[in-house]
Amino acid sequence: MATIWNRFDKRNIYFSLLIALILPIIQIYQKATISATGDNRFWDSPFTLWMGVDNFSFTTVAYYLIVPLIAALPVATILRRDLDNGFLMQLRIKRKLKPVLRSYLTWSFILGGLVVAVPLLINIVSLALIYPSVFPDNLLNQNILVINQNTLFVSLYYHHPWIHSLLSILFVSFWGGLFAMFTTAMSLLLKNRFLALSSGLLTQLALMLVQEFGIPTGSLAPVDFMKQSASSGINLVVALEVTVSAIVIVIILWRMGVAKVVSS
Repeated sequence: MATIWNRFDKRNIYFSLLIALILPIIQIYQKATISATGDNRFWDSPFTLWMGVDNFSFTTVAYYLIVPLIAALPVATILRRDLDNGFLMQLRIKRKLKPVLRSYLTWSFILGGLVVAVPLLINIVSLALIYPSVFPDNLLNQNILVINQNTLFVSLYYHHPWIHSLLSILFVSFWGGLFAMFTTAMSLLLKNRFLALSSGLLTQLALMLVQEFGIPTGSLAPVDFMKQSASSGINLVVALEVTVSAIVIVIILWRMGVAKVVSS
């Protein structure tokens, strides 16, 4: 793990985090501008305005849409680079290759999860410093339309909004790590680094296209059920099925990629 960590360009990791912060900071500015007018007729709070609930802002929609790309930015394609420049082949002489490859996968999960979760955490905490942290009310806050059809565990949202919000961020972090691992696995199978980098985003767009046919009972796209309150109908069973399927697919692709590298 330490050997692979030293391979990473830390400036690239910090730069990826700065890129990920752009949209959440813009969204904070938009909401702070509204607060400056002193007009809080809808009893707004950080729980009704932060990115996990805000379905009416382009910055929010764009952020959750490109989560697969943001998560892949820090280290997901470095494995392909090290394969191309011969570093892994040199390392192969000194140690077994499989544990080394597994270290790349582990770091991609950790850093991919952090780079998408930290901006969201900063977003909700910043809004909590601007707006009063009053609990949302299903009558007073009807304008945000947080209901059972588009929000998982909706009762928890109204009774314990901080817990519900933090669980939402943890779920986004998990999916960010999952997307990063998917990209890392694809980088073993694809020589084109750009195609590998965008593979997670392309998969998400494909799932959004499939769900437009209306076959599933809930959204298939992580862009919906990663959010605290989705812009489409979601179903807990479907969300769990997609998550488990994604984990299985990542494992299969990873084993295929490792087998390809080890046998080469």
